[in-house]
Amino acid sequence: MFLKKFIFPVNLIYVEKINSTNEYAKKYCLNYFHHNKNKNWIIISSGYQTNGLGTRGNFWYSTNNKNLICSIIIFHTNKNFYIKRKYIINVIISNAIHKVLKKISNKKFFWIKWPNDIFIENKKIGGILIENYVFFNTINTSIIGIGLNINQIEFDDKLNATSLKKIFKNNFKIKNIFFDIIFSIQTEYLYFIKYGEKLIRKYYIKNLYLKNKKSLFYICKIKNIIYGIIRSVNKQGLLILEIKNKLYFFHQKDIIFIF
Repeated sequence: MFLKKFIFPVNLIYVEKINSTNEYAKKYCLNYFHHNKNKNWIIISSGYQTNGLGTRGNFWYSTNNKNLICSIIIFHTNKNFYIKRKYIINVIISNAIHKVLKKISNKKFFWIKWPNDIFIENKKIGGILIENYVFFNTINTSIIGIGLNINQIEFDDKLNATSLKKIFKNNFKIKNIFFDIIFSIQTEYLYFIKYGEKLIRKYYIKNLYLKNKKSLFYICKIKNIIYGIIRSVNKQGLLILEIKNKLYFFHQKDIIFIF
């Protein structure tokens, strides 16, 4: 199916049931990369995902046809996506989803949990998994998996998850939110290409979850739990944490949020 309403041309693929949209996207890239001559954005969506992937090797659990599940393949024709600055793709996607959710209600506060989860009321409502493919130190292709809890109401307590329906007590049209998010991602993407990263970084940092609040973190290197305060994210995408009046920088694999 070909759609013309977006900023960049899109090919939309819908699969009723799938093991993982990101795994499907990887196979698509291997088999059809040379056939996509115009380098359209390829979007794979599904009503039900049986083996969804999350960060740190976790799984993304989802009830049948209740949530937004998709993967986006972007073939970057712009050369500004250097591997050393790959975090900017996290910023673009996180900002775009945050802006769509913010329009649903200004009375509730949505947050971006570094590096790219979406939280509301201290619970996870959305997750993003980004896999990049590099050619000569430049990101050539990105596969972006998005899971957003919309109408699901039952969650395992261990997951610390919620949904739009649980928060707002309403049913939502998944298709409308899906198209709004794709358009928002393309808008944020175009904004970065035209104007650079300064303003989108500012928005991202402003809406960081637990920013400027004393919180608990597990530091993997020393295998210890400490109190710290999130102050910002640097230009390499590292989390800046204040611990005992000193600033420290962390990769995603180095730190776990305890809250």
